[in-house]
Amino acid sequence: MANCQNSNERLFGGAVVLEVADGCPDVKPLESEWMALAAGTSKGFDFNPNSVTSDADDGGGYVETIITNSDFTLSFEGEVRKKDKLDQYGVGRFIKYFADELKAKRQPGIWVRMDYGPVEFIGYMNITALSSDGGTNDIVTFSTEFKVGDASTIEVNETIDVAVTGVTVDPATSTGAVGGTTTFTVTVQPTGATNKEFTVSTTDAAIATATKSGSAVTVNLVAAGTAEIVVATVDGNKVATHSVTVTE
Repeated sequence: MANCQNSNERLFGGAVVLEVADGCPDVKPLESEWMALAAGTSKGFDFNPNSVTSDADDGGGYVETIITNSDFTLSFEGEVRKKDKLDQYGVGRFIKYFADELKAKRQPGIWVRMDYGPVEFIGYMNITALSSDGGTNDIVTFSTEFKVGDASTIEVNETIDVAVTGVTVDPATSTGAVGGTTTFTVTVQPTGATNKEFTVSTTDAAIATATKSGSAVTVNLVAAGTAEIVVATVDGNKVATHSVTVTE
């Protein structure tokens, strides 16, 4: 993807640290409904506890503090290229949603999920800050903030890496004529594996080559013969092969 006009690799991918999902607070989003907001440069949280103090004379000289509630806050800063067309939530959609909710006299609430070290924050939050800075530069920065919209949805979960146990391809074989293509799908086990990334390679590039897009692999049929397309997981190096026969 070198020198592509709308290439996202420099701003998107590993840098993403916050996900959002549309919906109502009474239904937790499905895994497939979560989408990255944008490429993040910083993130933070603040429980912001409110407290009262007790001057009771049985504290041994110490004033006792009692936490009464928490104004839980998530903050996020990121960058976006104006011409990007990301297949994620995107800042433009996020800004429009905020403005539309205010115009409709509704609270601009949205589901938010953010990893922070060994824990994951998730909950239905209100958008309480939204700003951007960047002038006429191609890349502009933006910042946003979220506060509790529905207290019953707030979760703080430990993040536990789930190791890959295997990988399969479907179908395992294919046949096609020179100049054509075939496709197969890669499934990494288990479903909840933390890192489902995989690589593809060929045993004979003179006969067939392969490229991947998501979980799908496209095989380009170059010359007559047979070749193996090898799929290997990044986590655990689990391997599966797809055998392709190329005819004249």
